[in-house]
Amino acid sequence: MKKLLLWTLLLAATSPGYAQLKDSLKISDMTMPTAPGLILADKAPAAIDKPVNPKAFGISLLNLWQGGAVEVTPYWLTNKPGLTFERYLNNRFPILQTFNVSAATFKTDTSTSLSAGFRTQVFRFFYRKNRDAMMKKKKEIEDLLATDPDKLDTVAIAQKNAELRAMFDVQRNQGVVIVELAGALAGDAPNNRFKNLSTSRSGIWTNVRWAPGNFPLDFVALGRYTWSNTPADSNLLDYGMSVNYQKGRFDLSAEYVNRHDLKNAINYDRLAFIANFMISDSFYAVAAFGKNFDKKDNILAVFGVKFALSRERLKL
Repeated sequence: MKKLLLWTLLLAATSPGYAQLKDSLKISDMTMPTAPGLILADKAPAAIDKPVNPKAFGISLLNLWQGGAVEVTPYWLTNKPGLTFERYLNNRFPILQTFNVSAATFKTDTSTSLSAGFRTQVFRFFYRKNRDAMMKKKKEIEDLLATDPDKLDTVAIAQKNAELRAMFDVQRNQGVVIVELAGALAGDAPNNRFKNLSTSRSGIWTNVRWAPGNFPLDFVALGRYTWSNTPADSNLLDYGMSVNYQKGRFDLSAEYVNRHDLKNAINYDRLAFIANFMISDSFYAVAAFGKNFDKKDNILAVFGVKFALSRERLKL
């Protein structure tokens, strides 16, 4: 009965909607990335995606079902009972752990576009100060759990558990550097006929996230190269930066991207403001407003919803 009460308190110490296994820690983020195929086609709410932990499975719908995507992270499709808290923190090259593949589609007045994409984190580094503080909290919980079951201080353990989870969320969003690699291939089907489907554009890019310790903002730098598979179109070079602020269930960002048309020596730019809201642990809403790259008809107004299934848990 004493152990049952202990684990009940441990579960209750977490936020609503974030029920945890008794000996695990959930590592879901407040936002869900957009499929690279939608980013390549300039149909995504954000041209610069903040690198976060990918979901095991996700579905995105944008602008009243005019576009959408399906995403899968193979690593998280199954439980990982052997993945510990400490191993996660010390893994600086989580390429397989974060490798995500996706397929996306969207419609225009005259055609349907299909795309496939991937993203993965090739480097991740947590600041030593925060990492050491969390490991200390973890050790304190383990010491309490090692006590004689009849003398367990369930209130103290629940309090330490809540402190650890709160510190972990802060650690993952402040005091971290992440380098993400992404790419996509897009094709068009004129007249919405499958037999007319052909590849039109490809791209590869990197997002570098820097979240300073004890600072409310984090920053993401973008470098992207896209090339056309048809002679009439140009190759493009994009570079820019976004500033992100997270509070409660909101994740807000502002981004600026400059695009250089390498064939015609013309520059375009994009300025957008994006708001993500976590409705529940598995349901997100996103909205964006601003100016897109085009010289005309360049008002950016996107609203979407995202649904995710998540298995990202660490063993304490």
